[in-house]
Amino acid sequence: MLWIALELPSLPLQIAERAGASREPLVISEGTVQRPLVACPNEAARRAGIHEGQSVAAAKALAGDLRVLPRDENVERETIERLAAWAGQFTPMVSVDGQGIVLEIEASLKLFEGHAKLTGAIQRGVREIGLHAALGIAPTALAARLFARAEARGLQVRACVAPADLRQRLADLPLFLLDWPGKTLAHLADLGVLRLRDMLELPAEGIAKRFGPEIVASLDRLMGKLPDPREPYAPPPRFRSRIELPAEADGVEALLFPLRRLLAEFEGAMRARGSGVQRLELALDHGRRSRTRVMLDFSSPEREADFILAIAREKLGRLTLAAPTLALGLRAEALLAYVPREATWLPGARELALDRERLLERLAARLGKDRVFGIAIADDHRPENGVRYAFSQAAAKNAQLAQVQRKSVPDTIFAQRPTWLLHRPQRLIAQEGNPSYQGALELIAGPERIEAGWWDGDEVSRDYYVAANPRGETFWIYREHRGAQAWYMHGVFA
Repeated sequence: MLWIALELPSLPLQIAERAGASREPLVISEGTVQRPLVACPNEAARRAGIHEGQSVAAAKALAGDLRVLPRDENVERETIERLAAWAGQFTPMVSVDGQGIVLEIEASLKLFEGHAKLTGAIQRGVREIGLHAALGIAPTALAARLFARAEARGLQVRACVAPADLRQRLADLPLFLLDWPGKTLAHLADLGVLRLRDMLELPAEGIAKRFGPEIVASLDRLMGKLPDPREPYAPPPRFRSRIELPAEADGVEALLFPLRRLLAEFEGAMRARGSGVQRLELALDHGRRSRTRVMLDFSSPEREADFILAIAREKLGRLTLAAPTLALGLRAEALLAYVPREATWLPGARELALDRERLLERLAARLGKDRVFGIAIADDHRPENGVRYAFSQAAAKNAQLAQVQRKSVPDTIFAQRPTWLLHRPQRLIAQEGNPSYQGALELIAGPERIEAGWWDGDEVSRDYYVAANPRGETFWIYREHRGAQAWYMHGVFA
């Protein structure tokens, strides 16, 4: 087996600056309300002389404009769990472990052409969602976690792929990287046992007698002598994520960068589940319980971050925000099966249909759904009722349906029909009973009898002809058999 561990150093600060690094001094505080301490200072705070463990009061004395955010362990846990859901796109075996996650990747190596490309893809993906992770690779989950922790603390470590090299690679790591009780670590330090090399040389019986059998079991799991079962993370049946902005955003353009990170997280989580969505809710929080909701609707399940960002940009561009935005939220309640779009040099009918759907969705996002419609053939013999218009997200499907229905009808039916019908039939001048339009019309085809509509009160009884005038222009005309039996022009041939 081969494991990858991701450790998130200074996770509270990463969460606070996920949408962008703050230029002002910022610290995450923890401890009692009476005497809060600095847990994580940002770079600007460090330049001001602020460091971990310092009291917040002392930190404020060093930086008068210091911004203090209390640590929220629930948000940290949710962030790690969402990272686990995102990482499921690389392997089905992902487990939450402390301030990070571990992934069993042995079965994924062939798919990603080796561990180097796989780890590169993971590191790039983590950066795209706005986080930073230290990474460790080892034949056991616990060893991978130690390597990741060592990297997070600036120690020089290398990936360990072969089990035979594990003992040598672990030898120089300090014991404080292990989750052992502080009392045990202090006692070992008093004895001069500071590194794993020293611990592994001690007899197991003596370690168990002095420090307890759980310490020996921990070393055996580290070395792969004992199994180390991990519970795979099961993501919830919906997607929800939120990102705080480093400063108030007055315009829409400032929202696109954090939104891109939210959508990158969303795409990874959907890839892990083989899912997509037809509806996404984007929430813009303005503070004081004020919120703007933007619904992103799609005609088929979608998950690609770039396409969804393009739709969101169009919709956000039409908004006038009443107040600055403080945070962004993304939510999807219904996850649907997703069929990946295959890249092909020569696109087929399915790829062309998808491109058509996406074009209409972008037009609807820019112009409004009420201004983009699809056309489909209706089951009615009256030409003026032969098509219907659909003002909805199904416009692309209706257009595709019309094309399919058109192809399913024999060409002979449409051979004498124009593609352009007038909005209303135009009454023609008749001379001695013969129709005229810019000269006398010659009937060159017909008649075609249409009698319909008695069931809905709009009855027609007509004979249709193809007619041409002296200028060579061709029209589709009919003679009404009811009333005055007048002649009408109904269409024009191109």
